[in-house]
Amino acid sequence: MSIMKKQNSLTFIDLFSGAGGLLRGFMDAGYNPVFSVEMWEPAIDTHKMNYPSVKIIESDIRNISNGFLNKYCNKVDVIVGGPPCQGFSTIGKRIVKDPRNELVFEFIRFVDTIKPKAFLMENVRGLLSSNGGKTKTAIEEEFKSIGYNVVSKVLCAADYGVPQMRNRVFFMGIRKDLNISPTFPEKTHKPEEYVTVGAAIGDLVGKENEIPNHIPMKHNAVVTERIKYIKEGEGIPKNGLPADIAYGSRSDYSNNELKNFSHVYRRLSRFKPATTMVPGHNAFPLHPTENRSLTVREAARIQTFPDDVVFCGTRQNQCIQVGNAVPVELAYQLAKHIEKTLSKEN
Repeated sequence: MSIMKKQNSLTFIDLFSGAGGLLRGFMDAGYNPVFSVEMWEPAIDTHKMNYPSVKIIESDIRNISNGFLNKYCNKVDVIVGGPPCQGFSTIGKRIVKDPRNELVFEFIRFVDTIKPKAFLMENVRGLLSSNGGKTKTAIEEEFKSIGYNVVSKVLCAADYGVPQMRNRVFFMGIRKDLNISPTFPEKTHKPEEYVTVGAAIGDLVGKENEIPNHIPMKHNAVVTERIKYIKEGEGIPKNGLPADIAYGSRSDYSNNELKNFSHVYRRLSRFKPATTMVPGHNAFPLHPTENRSLTVREAARIQTFPDDVVFCGTRQNQCIQVGNAVPVELAYQLAKHIEKTLSKEN
């Protein structure tokens, strides 16, 4: 897990900051934050609690004018961010015209106006296949048209020391006049070296309610009984559950037999990396050994957030913040690689 490092001379701004996965990773790598942008109140509260000295602009990014951004030209070395990506998700219909996708192009506007040396943009893997691949091509061509060499790649977080098989696409660009080709860092971990769930959260058992955000959910009796039937590293048994607990407990699902489609009824293994921490309605996977879902703190550990980061808002707010974040350790590795790449500047 990353720790605060000696500062370098590079500055950055963090767009769509959320819980600050990219923010913390780049700060740990020694970068100096100029400001963050976030409009969701629970995430703003999290930012203010953990990084009170870092300026945060509490606004919809679309309302920040180019005139304001012009003040930061030549003062920002790197722009990072993960624009909201629901319209590109592989879950459900891919709607290229989804207004939320326009935020990707707002990210491009910031880059075009400020002209940093480099940028790093994260999104879901579904973006690559959106509109038959035309969306990815359009984004890359847009970056090239404003003066950047750009590469994109799906990175698995586990390859970089994160105990999670999380795949996300990253776009990295470097200003053309620097004559540097952008690349992605080499993997730091081979599959046999992956950090496991047990290594990440094993020490938290028995410390429930003693550490911030480490509060177990109070499952009802039916859900608790259902969880007991799920073995470590597995989902709902192939031969099903007893009839009295096999159907959804919510009224709108009362006639639906539970299936393994959802990660909610999948128990993690102590001996492997986790599946992706998906944001949502308190819906993290099941603990490897305890008959409950992960706490927010356990999910944050799997996202490589240090324990000193406290998440604000309701449990659901906290889950969304943790699940949406770029893992801190992956952000750190990318930040160090960008620093090394930019050091080649003549």
